[in-house]
Amino acid sequence: MKNKTKQKEGKAVRKEAKTVVYGTSPVSSRGQLVIPAKLRKAQNIQPGDTLIFTGVPDTNYFTVLNANAFEGFTKDLQNLLGHEPLPTKEKKKGK
Repeated sequence: MKNKTKQKEGKAVRKEAKTVVYGTSPVSSRGQLVIPAKLRKAQNIQPGDTLIFTGVPDTNYFTVLNANAFEGFTKDLQNLLGHEPLPTKEKKKGK
């Protein structure tokens, strides 16, 4: 989902986010699922990426975020604040 903000008469107007259904995936007995190919392509989800699952207790609502997309943002924020960068996880090569 993408939120877009437009300027209208000096005021920010938020455009409604559009929800897209990329497909479905059954959950295995071990709790595993397959991410639909259309979603992997649209969100640039690559093998080895770490996904973050968040949810609202007592509801059926949850979201999935690609943790790797936050790495650059985190580094930039640390630089702005003058903090030492946190160690990053190196992706293993050859596997």
